[in-house]
Amino acid sequence: MANLVGCVAMSHAPQLMLNPDYWHLLNTRQGERLPDKPGLDKETQEIKWAKWNGCMEAIAKLREKIDALGADVLIVVGDDQHENLVDDNMPPFTIFVGAEVEASVSLRYLKQAKSENRTQYRVDAKLAEALVGGLMDEGFDPSYSKKTRYEGGLGHAFARVLKFLSPGAAHLVVPVMVNTYYPPAPSAKRCVNFGRALANVLRQVPGDQRVVVVASGGLSHTKIDEKLDQEFIRALQQNDLSYMAAMPSAVLVEGTSEIRNWIATAAAANRHGTMLDYFPLYRTTTGVGCAMGFAYWDLN
Repeated sequence: MANLVGCVAMSHAPQLMLNPDYWHLLNTRQGERLPDKPGLDKETQEIKWAKWNGCMEAIAKLREKIDALGADVLIVVGDDQHENLVDDNMPPFTIFVGAEVEASVSLRYLKQAKSENRTQYRVDAKLAEALVGGLMDEGFDPSYSKKTRYEGGLGHAFARVLKFLSPGAAHLVVPVMVNTYYPPAPSAKRCVNFGRALANVLRQVPGDQRVVVVASGGLSHTKIDEKLDQEFIRALQQNDLSYMAAMPSAVLVEGTSEIRNWIATAAAANRHGTMLDYFPLYRTTTGVGCAMGFAYWDLN
């Protein structure tokens, strides 16, 4: 059977791709005239740089973790924001089963073309197809795709995380796209069940691949909610899947909806998680930014 050897999770927001000197290029939600949040006037450029450097250190630790596990395959659970899943068909779960796929980390904020900054990844198509069939047996009906329609290839949730965690494209990948962003999206409870089903299928798939599941996205953004994040982190550390399953869809909206990817991965692990670090990266005094999280689950 495929050997699920570990699970990790990390944020992927553009503030990771740009150092703090360039955050002014990102969306500030200025048109909403949000009120200032107490204390954020003390969020100096020096503090922003310290937090950003902390994010880079946490990513390096996750990359080392994956290397130490001897991973052959990365199953990346990420959202798709009108990149390959658009309004003509918006399934809750989609598995990419093509033999290979490209992904671009170009940023529109820098006016970079999607034809640039591209990496080609080999897909474990046999495992991907086995997941589709196995998930059906588990009571899910995932869609599948052999091609991308987005000019950048895979969406940003996959491109950025893979660039950080598999910079040389050394791993086989299986992209699992979750419609977290556009209601009606799968409930938190459904994501818990999906994660459990994913792990069950991996236990039954023939082969000796060493598999790591990677959650991409989150935590709260672009309006940072540290209270929400800390409550979720506690649930992750305590393996409180009941708490996760009960998280209301009304809370899991916009960028914060990507916590669904963490929920599915936490359920696949079904262990107490370790939070490597958490950095709320504010880019305005009104609380706009992205709360960056980095975590892993030891399975052995």
